[in-house]
Amino acid sequence: MENCSQIQIKSIEKASHTLKKLSAALLAFIMLFAAACKFGDIDFDVTKAPQQQTQEPTQEPAHEKTAADEAFEAVDREVFISVVTSSGLTFHQFVKDAASFGIAEEDIERGWGELSQEADAADFAENAEMRKKLSEIDRSQLSYRNRIAYDNLVLNLKLSDEIHAVPDAYYYNEPLTVFNGEHTMLPLMLSMYEISSAEDAENYVLLLEDAPRYIGQIEQFEREKAAKGLFMTENALNKVLESCIKFAETGNDCFLIGFFEDEMASAEFEISEQQKTALLERSRNSIINELLPAYRSLANTLEQLRPQCGSFAGACMRGVDAKDYYAAAIKSNAACNAEYSSMADELSESISSVYAKLVKIILTDSNAMKDYEKNMTSGNVEKDVEYLKELIDGIYPQIPEQSIQYVTIPDAVAEDFSPAAYMISAFDDPTRNVVLLNPTAEDDTMLFTLAHECFPGHLYQTQYFRSLDGLPLSQQLCAPTGYSEGWAVFSELFISGISEKYGVGGCTLREYESVLANILIPAYVSIKVNCEGWTTEDIGDYLKSFGLDQQEYINVIYEYSIDMPLYFFNYAMGYVYTNKIYESVNHRSDGDKTAFFKRYLNMGPCMFDILFEEFGTEE
Repeated sequence: MENCSQIQIKSIEKASHTLKKLSAALLAFIMLFAAACKFGDIDFDVTKAPQQQTQEPTQEPAHEKTAADEAFEAVDREVFISVVTSSGLTFHQFVKDAASFGIAEEDIERGWGELSQEADAADFAENAEMRKKLSEIDRSQLSYRNRIAYDNLVLNLKLSDEIHAVPDAYYYNEPLTVFNGEHTMLPLMLSMYEISSAEDAENYVLLLEDAPRYIGQIEQFEREKAAKGLFMTENALNKVLESCIKFAETGNDCFLIGFFEDEMASAEFEISEQQKTALLERSRNSIINELLPAYRSLANTLEQLRPQCGSFAGACMRGVDAKDYYAAAIKSNAACNAEYSSMADELSESISSVYAKLVKIILTDSNAMKDYEKNMTSGNVEKDVEYLKELIDGIYPQIPEQSIQYVTIPDAVAEDFSPAAYMISAFDDPTRNVVLLNPTAEDDTMLFTLAHECFPGHLYQTQYFRSLDGLPLSQQLCAPTGYSEGWAVFSELFISGISEKYGVGGCTLREYESVLANILIPAYVSIKVNCEGWTTEDIGDYLKSFGLDQQEYINVIYEYSIDMPLYFFNYAMGYVYTNKIYESVNHRSDGDKTAFFKRYLNMGPCMFDILFEEFGTEE
């Protein structure tokens, strides 16, 4: 099954710093293009969505629970428990009281889980057993809600099978990606661990003590990966090494030491001084004598593997298997069983549509460029969130009032963190929302970052799902990332279109520009590089029509296509598909947006194939 994310980070903020420098060039080119055109000569409505009102789905007749429902709910519970108990971090994030789910302590993995070919084979066998159980359930006898969850599981397993069918698929995986790799996320997630009891403190130390073993497994994985001829490029290696060495050399100044000392010093829960002292000693010893040396060992091994670095070229240039893996993996990332050629067509159409909208804004809104220069934030996070709640009131379905705790991240991890992130709430304590803030990050569009993370983005969507009666646990827990990130990016753009306070023209200009240059184009180029062998020259030729053929931009998105080929697909295809459904159903200005959002959200997290069928949207 797909790994479940504990933290919703607007990761594109981290990857696209260089890309953002292209804004002035892009707008200047668009303005020149617009000045040379007459408004009537441009067909701005590229999507050609049908003119129809949002239709409420046919209500299912009263459904009495069947034997099929009971069988599926047993599978649903099994999947949920299997995932939440797979690592100490996952369990801590999603479950506060094991007894509330009937989970025994001995069934909980308190470490980081396993990274090995044997563990991967065991997971695949577990998936096969799940497929067998699902095949024995009469789908036609399931309730509407269970049927959707059933279809999601079946499709997820199908895409997983397609990936595993590629020879050496396990080794095409890369835990040490340049952005959000395990080497950076492991210490970051430890520093975000919530400690509110003596038991939490003990489990944190257990997780910390297991980290060196897990880093060692990553080290062994990279050796095996290199032996298969699938090691990372030298460009990626240099960046990963820099991060590993930097952390390994922190020594007594390692931020994790200070984090746990601060937690123990400010603890308001019941814990003896003797327990505190023992835990502090174990924590410090583990960091100094085991974790940091493990990072040094990892760095040394990676350096030794340098001669085996992969070529700086697309997947299709590295062999049939590499291309097949990429083509299968983007389906999972996009949350849709579509061929890469279809995704490329969708991206191309969306790029043309967004570009046309940028031109239209400049031609029709005389204040857009002036408003574009504004800081799109009040300068206060809580005020921005309240403004967002006001904006969506009466448009989006209501959810219960939410309490939000704003937590500032440690300075030591600020460089690797986005301006804000939402920590997904526990299933048995959904009322507690934590939003992580990075005050060192420069973000003059914080309003839209918070729209992505809070309202109507991740926080709103998560809490809407928590409020739905009977929404299967596995469907919520393993929400496809393409679905979740697509909703969040769509939320940013939707908010930009109603933010009168900052000028709608300027807001939409900023957001469409960002989506075009930082999400859609990089994803499109990734497909062309990895499936058709595009070079930097090919990219430059393509970008000329957008005024983005600066060598720096070309080099950056080519680098992303090679070293992080799947990086943008959660955002890009997620947004494209979410927007496609919205426009196909609710395109008319008098369309009932509230009815659409309610119907869309009431289905719960879904693969887009299921949503396309539900809404009658052509794939």
